[in-house]
Amino acid sequence: MRLIVLMALVCAPLCLSRRFQRCEVAKIFRAGGLDGFGGHSLGNYVCMAFWETKWKSHKVRSADVGKDYGIFQINSYKWCDDGTPGGKNLCKVNCADLLNDDLVASINCLKIIVEQDGLKAWDTWTNYCDGRKMTRWVKGCDLVKDS
Repeated sequence: MRLIVLMALVCAPLCLSRRFQRCEVAKIFRAGGLDGFGGHSLGNYVCMAFWETKWKSHKVRSADVGKDYGIFQINSYKWCDDGTPGGKNLCKVNCADLLNDDLVASINCLKIIVEQDGLKAWDTWTNYCDGRKMTRWVKGCDLVKDS
């Protein structure tokens, strides 16, 4: 019985999270203030998140030190708290909060990382997005400009 309860608790966040669609992510990121943030177009963030997780909010992956969490794969040693020994928690957020589908905690932490290290903090951005045409990542998404 304990095993069933434990499995249910472990699987609950995975069952509640999902994979976003490209235009859905673009709209959420734009609403979160990422269009132009750090001098980068919105497509850069959509591209980087795709290559990090294929837009999955629940992704957790082991890293050299700590673990990487959420749609942007934010590391627990430097940026969030999951109990990693020596962790710095520079975003002042629990790593579990980076697994939420509303993406607010993830976007807020991403902004701190970009302010400190830029998008080059993500190898995926450097390898797959930097210097490439980013308009394709937001094309056809009906992103209405604010007046």
